[in-house]
Amino acid sequence: MKNVIMQGTGVYIPNNKVYNEELDEHFGAMGLSAHNLMEHLGRRKRYFISEGENAISMCENAIDHCAEKNNIDLEKIDMLVFCSDTPEYLSPSNAMKLVGIYGEKLKRVKIAFDINSNCTGMIQGLDIVHKYMLNSDIQNALVVGCFCISPIALWSDTVVYANFADAAACVAVSAMEEDRKRGFIDTEVYIDAGFHQYVTYPKCGLSKVPLKAIQPNEKRLEWNPFSMDFVPEYWARQINQVLERNSLKAEDIDYFVFSQLSDDYNMKTLEILGIKGDKYHFVGKEYGYTGNTCPILCLNRMWDTYANKGKRIIFCTIGAGYAIIVQLYEF
Repeated sequence: MKNVIMQGTGVYIPNNKVYNEELDEHFGAMGLSAHNLMEHLGRRKRYFISEGENAISMCENAIDHCAEKNNIDLEKIDMLVFCSDTPEYLSPSNAMKLVGIYGEKLKRVKIAFDINSNCTGMIQGLDIVHKYMLNSDIQNALVVGCFCISPIALWSDTVVYANFADAAACVAVSAMEEDRKRGFIDTEVYIDAGFHQYVTYPKCGLSKVPLKAIQPNEKRLEWNPFSMDFVPEYWARQINQVLERNSLKAEDIDYFVFSQLSDDYNMKTLEILGIKGDKYHFVGKEYGYTGNTCPILCLNRMWDTYANKGKRIIFCTIGAGYAIIVQLYEF
């Protein structure tokens, strides 16, 4: 049978490190405070891009890291998918840009496109590539993700500017014939578009971005705070659906890789599932919340522990609007 297997991961974290104390000072000068929220979400530091960096340059670094760390031959890559809601370009696609930048190194690529499903992006991208590979002759692919939030966040936004951060990640996947089913096993997506009005970028809409009458802040991200306390219950519900469909129980999963938005939400989800013990890791304290890349940042950090034959992991994250995605993978 044909399986689609992760060959390894790579990440890029900018050099510009920002601690909570700096943001306390930043917001204090405006008469604002994000301190309690940063503490609640488990923040300690985060990283912002420096001048000259962008979504493309970060993804180049993530690809290079993935290739070097995992001995990936880029000349054997057939497909490249770029996942982001903060792309550098709309045309041509960022995937096409990356293929062009690498030139001869990615000369074999015959499929390259972008997807945007917000913070579910890289997990959704892996699902798309997995299903594409199962039904085509594509053998090797890169799923590249980027979150470049610092240039578009309002400096007065105590949610986004205080807690979100920039990063890029890359996952190399390959299709191979094997005797038993493993790799990407199942994916479940749940949509409730009733929350679509809370997060908008650009606030004014793309059609108005070129207009001189539109103020700069209207071209940035608008985040209207809303309660997300429903997340643990809904995550647990979707996880259980995937488990039941595959004749598994929560205790059969070796590790859970969650969104890094809130350590508290992740722990409450595990509590609902009845999970105890060392099956979960939180990197959001170090990296901040890095959107669609954050589950891969966690996987990359824990790769040597997680990526052992027979180990099962669950990816679970949420995107604006909102969408929940749960993915079952077996090494």
